Amino acid sequence: MPLFHTHVVVDWSARSKPSPKRKSRDAIWWAVARVADGIEVEEPEYVRTRHEALESLARLIALELDASRRVLVGVDFPFGYPTGVAKHLTGKASGLALWDWLAAQIEDAPDNDNNRYDVAAAINDAYPGLGPFWGRPSSWNYPAIPVRATTRTCQNRHPPERRICDVRASGAKTVWQLAYAGSVGSQMLLGLPALKRLVEDPRIAGRAAIWPFARLVTPDAPAVIAEVYPSLLRDQVRALRRDDEILDSAQVRVNAEAFARLDASGKLAPLFAGAPCHTAEERRVIETEEAWILGLGHEEALRRALRPP
Repeated sequence: MPLFHTHVVVDWSARSKPSPKRKSRDAIWWAVARVADGIEVEEPEYVRTRHEALESLARLIALELDASRRVLVGVDFPFGYPTGVAKHLTGKASGLALWDWLAAQIEDAPDNDNNRYDVAAAINDAYPGLGPFWGRPSSWNYPAIPVRATTRTCQNRHPPERRICDVRASGAKTVWQLAYAGSVGSQMLLGLPALKRLVEDPRIAGRAAIWPFARLVTPDAPAVIAEVYPSLLRDQVRALRRDDEILDSAQVRVNAEAFARLDASGKLAPLFAGAPCHTAEERRVIETEEAWILGLGHEEALRRALRPP
């Protein structure tokens, strides 16, 4: 039996205005793959604003749960900051405490207008020197946020640049980069409060768990929200991308299918234990503060799941 009946992979966006009406890159996309007699992969969805996305995702998850279908939702931004950040900002060494803290700071309007750079500047002010956040257009008036990483000061007194999983995932960017190619910092600042609202939505509240906070095991909750990194399957996405398909669409579609096929084969459970090589201290940090990328350390299993028998 599969662990989940429905697999959803979401590509998030930190746009400050609604995405274009015409389907575009660097917007919010998600794909749904269902496990039944076989694997059914739906056409990816394109959404223009974060508020619209949260409403649609909450409705989708609720419908699946109400039909007694377990749901795995993978979201493509980091779920935690490097060790020590949560304690420094909230007084608690807890990733979820930092989610609560960010939710109280972030303002994200229905038209995507947001204050993420104000919040990033406030976090920078909590550390000596200039940084740790960096990356902004040079014309923007945020003196607390340097344009380039190399202009940061007192970096020896800043938090770590990367989490344990960011060091091990090939190509993963630092959580402190707010803009430019491959950045995840802005998506994270806006995404964590959004996920908090999602799991607290009355339609699914009490039925969703955030993995891996608490334990590196498969949660018992009917819905599980986990961090994913679609680039773990970059070669497979490249090979399976359709002619003229937007990369974001291909990434969510291929990754949702990979998780669903691995689940259908009865081999998804080991991914929830993290990587096989974790030390006891790494497990503690991952479970309390930093989180982990679902599938990292099990890339070959995901790749094999996409291969024809």
